[in-house]
Amino acid sequence: MSQHTTSASLLLLLVTASVLQHPVSTAQQADRVTGLIKENGWQVVQANCTVCHSAQIITQNSGSRAVWKSRIVWMQETQGLGELSSDAENTILDYLAMNYGQKENSRRAEIPAHLMPDNPYNN
Repeated sequence: MSQHTTSASLLLLLVTASVLQHPVSTAQQADRVTGLIKENGWQVVQANCTVCHSAQIITQNSGSRAVWKSRIVWMQETQGLGELSSDAENTILDYLAMNYGQKENSRRAEIPAHLMPDNPYNN
């Protein structure tokens, strides 16, 4: 056996042993049906929110607690969502803000003005 093969085998053995010693995944577990992150409050969200729309609307969005609250108010004012109990609303808002919180701006930065071409309509 070559030294390279022996080193590669030893490395593979060490990595495998390390993985087996730390079996707990740091990734959040998602419900296999809805895709919602299985953290405190997810079942309240499922029971109240997926009655009218897919959980995908939740998982593809993000926002602060205030943003999620404004979406609930919008659904109540325009989409027929009824009043939620105070406990249910707080649980939903806590869950959404924690698991689908505001993301960093994902758009690229604007091109600096000095790098932009001249506007032919500005005469």
